Amino acid sequence: MYKYKLLTILAAFFAFTACESLEEVPYSSLSVDNLYQNEADVDAALYGVYSTHNVSNHDLWYFLATSGPSESVVVRLKGDGNQGRLSSLSFTATDAHGVWWPNFYRMINRANAVMANVSKAGLDPALEEEKTAEARFLRAFAYFHLVKWFGDVPLHLEETTDFSDESVKKPRAPMEEVYAVIIDDLQYAETRLPASYISAEQGRATSGAAKSLLGKVYLNMAGKPLELTANYALASQKFAEVINSGSYALQSNFGDVFSIDNEFNDELIFVRPNIRETGVGTVLTFFAGVPQSPFANRNGQYQFGFTEYFYNSFNPEDTRRDETLLYSYVDALGREVTFNSPDNPALPFGGYGGNKGIGFGKLKDPFNDISAFAHTNDIIFIRYADVLLMHAEALNEQGQTTEALPFLNQVRSRAGLENVSTTDQAELRDIIKQERKWELAGEYVEYGDLQRWGDIEASLFLNEDAAVFNTVYSPAIELLPIPQGQIETNENLTQNPGY
Repeated sequence: MYKYKLLTILAAFFAFTACESLEEVPYSSLSVDNLYQNEADVDAALYGVYSTHNVSNHDLWYFLATSGPSESVVVRLKGDGNQGRLSSLSFTATDAHGVWWPNFYRMINRANAVMANVSKAGLDPALEEEKTAEARFLRAFAYFHLVKWFGDVPLHLEETTDFSDESVKKPRAPMEEVYAVIIDDLQYAETRLPASYISAEQGRATSGAAKSLLGKVYLNMAGKPLELTANYALASQKFAEVINSGSYALQSNFGDVFSIDNEFNDELIFVRPNIRETGVGTVLTFFAGVPQSPFANRNGQYQFGFTEYFYNSFNPEDTRRDETLLYSYVDALGREVTFNSPDNPALPFGGYGGNKGIGFGKLKDPFNDISAFAHTNDIIFIRYADVLLMHAEALNEQGQTTEALPFLNQVRSRAGLENVSTTDQAELRDIIKQERKWELAGEYVEYGDLQRWGDIEASLFLNEDAAVFNTVYSPAIELLPIPQGQIETNENLTQNPGY
């Protein structure tokens, strides 16, 4: 139900903002004052903010900018292209990660527009605050991505209503100022957003999502490069509030977290829903599809996968391994396929093996034959297991090692692994890091984790694509380069060092 309602509201939003109409109505009547008449209009505008994160094939570049620069992901297309440069950390200012700069600033401007105009709808004050909180959550979500990827970035805190240089061509603001805005937005949102929505509106930001994201923000600030270690306590406080709320729980079966038949399960805290039936959804499932894939539209593109080293790092008893990596599968023609097997049938893309990667198993949509761009798999931004592991990390960094163990062990127990009992802080730190790699592989957190931990240089020694591209560590790769197109159109922007 939610997905159909989402599409209806999005259609209304784009109808409101279109420049053409089938009726001969004077264009001047389509003013901002006319767009914010009631709650439905405000919701249409809010769904327009959400929609900026679902654009064509941009999910591929989102994956490659967040999970690609890790020690476990490899790409099939290793020529001198975007995929290989992102996965090997051989970043350039013209790579396709740059599509996310305008996307996130579009999200920010639309959120600013909601904040500026929501009062025109004449809502009850508490409801108006709730809608403002939702817009502020989404603005914080966008800025958190920008500040993690690029460091100092321009701050746009008011709706852009003209295209003067003063309005558009802002210089970069220091990272600390950007984080201050993010924190202020999320503190506002966590106290005003609802704890849940009716089933037809699931997927919208909740108070639990705001608290979880705020905890993640504090955790990031406590790590590199800011190293504001007092924020570990703030992070663990937020994570504890989420855990103690009783609103979320681990699924008993790891694979059920990602099943399209189990959407909005109680492990999911913030997701982006996708729609199959209307031909609008995510293309990421298609790009991730293994050769002759039964899980993606037609063949799938098999553009990336996981390394055999990563597969072998799992305990064979770990139930996450074979859900996360498709080492073996039955293809669309009913034939058995095993990674690197000489007995495999003839397959597209030169077969299934070599350094092209083991298929990504968390995205499966076996029923879609509508379009490569119509997969219904929801994009999971925050889930409960992530919160448990971040809480364990924050507690351990405060020296509360014993207190951290139950939260780590909840995740391990679900995976069929024995409990960890060490109370050595350094040893537990390494265990938590590895646990995040196993639990959250391919879920858009790897590059951010390596940044926060200061582990990017060490990860290069395990990065197979970095070896192919002869990547040599430089402090520059601790951040992505500012997109070259933005540098060329805004003379007030400066490039990150090393690019």
